[in-house]
Amino acid sequence: MARKAAATGDKPAKARKGSKTTLSEANLVDLGPERLAAILLDLSSDSHVKRVLRLELFAEAGGDGLALEISKRLAAIGKSSSRIHWRKRVAFARDLDLHRRMIERLAEDDPTAALDLMLDLLDLATPVLDRLSQAEGPIGDVFLAARDGIGAIAAKAMPDPIALAERIAKLLRRDDYAQFGPLIGALGPALGPKGQAHLRETLEKMLAARSPRSAHLFDAQGAIYKDALRRLADASGDVDAFEATFAPELRRTPLVAAEIARRLLAAGRGEDALATLQAGSPHEQRGRHASSQEERAAWEEAMLEALEATGHHEEAQKRRWADFEATLSIPRLRAYLKGLPDFDDVEAEDQAKLVAKHFPRFDTALAFLVSWPDLAAAARLILTRSGEINGADETLMAEAARRLEGSYPLAATLLLRASIQHVLTYGVATRYAEAARQLLEAESLSAMIPDYGEYPDHAAFVADLRVMHGRKQGFRAELEALGGVF
Repeated sequence: MARKAAATGDKPAKARKGSKTTLSEANLVDLGPERLAAILLDLSSDSHVKRVLRLELFAEAGGDGLALEISKRLAAIGKSSSRIHWRKRVAFARDLDLHRRMIERLAEDDPTAALDLMLDLLDLATPVLDRLSQAEGPIGDVFLAARDGIGAIAAKAMPDPIALAERIAKLLRRDDYAQFGPLIGALGPALGPKGQAHLRETLEKMLAARSPRSAHLFDAQGAIYKDALRRLADASGDVDAFEATFAPELRRTPLVAAEIARRLLAAGRGEDALATLQAGSPHEQRGRHASSQEERAAWEEAMLEALEATGHHEEAQKRRWADFEATLSIPRLRAYLKGLPDFDDVEAEDQAKLVAKHFPRFDTALAFLVSWPDLAAAARLILTRSGEINGADETLMAEAARRLEGSYPLAATLLLRASIQHVLTYGVATRYAEAARQLLEAESLSAMIPDYGEYPDHAAFVADLRVMHGRKQGFRAELEALGGVF
């Protein structure tokens, strides 16, 4: 795998950055090949450097030698069963990743050999991760990178689809850390219809061979096989095969029903999607595990798509408006307005703002009006429902105050005050610095407020803070650091 010489002319000189003593590629080139070779040989007492140099030499000599050297190293790793101490994990990962990258180098000239080696590397995942106290970390990341990069190698190698299917099945059989599901998508093109069919048949046999388990026990290995079968079904566009991987009772849960329905919609089977969603409605979960908010949201989104696809636009609009009234969801309102005839959207938007004005949760109403945006309505909401302001939501308080301070300084000030009072009342020391900045910001806004109305002016507010929280030295120190006085 020797490097190809330039066809004509010399390569352009590397751009030099910094002084001649700066560690850069251009400056190292100036040392000359003999000097660099001597330095590298001296550094080769380090095992990693030595291995890098050996692999580079094999890469220059040709692909066969490089493949053999990588294979020997992978075999050595596979034979070891000792625990990998946490102090050695970074070095182990660096060595493993070196061989992964050299396999990718090999793929440039010999993709068939590279594919076999990358599969051998993936074979090591479970036994190597078993030698760790936790799978997450740099070593696990190497296997994920190998998994995600193997598709490009397989596309060049054009392997036998049946043999590749067998290798994937072997990996899934040992997939104790549930890492290899995405291989189905990455290697799907290389498998082709023949390989996919063989893998599907193999997985179904593996799944059928598992011993029956109690309904109360989770079968992790069986779940891996089913996930792979679902990915295969998606790869071939077989919705019925996807649905068949779920037990009948699971198909009647909102999240699974939504997943199946989305695929039915993509296949142009709107009525089937609607029926699937109706069977899995969150409202039909009597006696079953209650659906989470996320599951209900996913089901509702799929239901709206199914209603539109089957010509039930008015029902979809009713559901959108009902959902908005319950949640003040901006995406749901935008979709509702988009579905209205021309000019009806203005009246509907006004009605939506009225809903927000009287919404039970003040913070939700404020977030909606600030984000929509209708800053005038947001300011009115703050002034009319100031007793409901909750300063615990630091992100909402800060963002709303920032948006309002230019045109509605009193409303912005009330939000800042609520945030400051929450921090000091509950002694949230991590927010003392923020509260100090907010107090100074409120002071600057006071010059823009000609009339505080029923609310105390800034001096009176600060005086009340001193009475209630004068002993909070942490806050005092943060304020004085910013040039304020408490």
